[in-house]
Amino acid sequence: MFIGNYANTMDNKGRVNIPATFRDALHKDYDDERMVIARDIRDACLRLYPMQEWQFFLDKLNLIPASNPTLRRIQRRVVSSAIECTADRQGRVLLPQSLREHASLSKCVQFAGLSNTVEIWDTLLWQHEIENDAIDSNMLEQLGI
Repeated sequence: MFIGNYANTMDNKGRVNIPATFRDALHKDYDDERMVIARDIRDACLRLYPMQEWQFFLDKLNLIPASNPTLRRIQRRVVSSAIECTADRQGRVLLPQSLREHASLSKCVQFAGLSNTVEIWDTLLWQHEIENDAIDSNMLEQLGI
């Protein structure tokens, strides 16, 4: 399970260290170090999927008729942006320029665990998101939280 958030620094080549706790979760919970990193479907960030979770995501998309325009938009924005990778010996992955641009990533990168996936944000955008992201109180009430 991916929980917590961690700041890391991205080098000039676009390499960033995946937090050790998240690499450990990949190994422990999924027994697979492979991951997919793609544009997030809703926000200006990236999303890291363990390979199994990526397959679940694709399976859901495959239930939608190919003629559906929303499906095509998701495929163009998310699926076509995806890269499959594993961390190198130093725990780093290389983020392509197109993904870095989508998420406006600068040197400071924030990793946010969301249970079964991880969001990757520019640290300043992450701080803005956390400070300005209102939580729907009606939804909390429905959930009994």
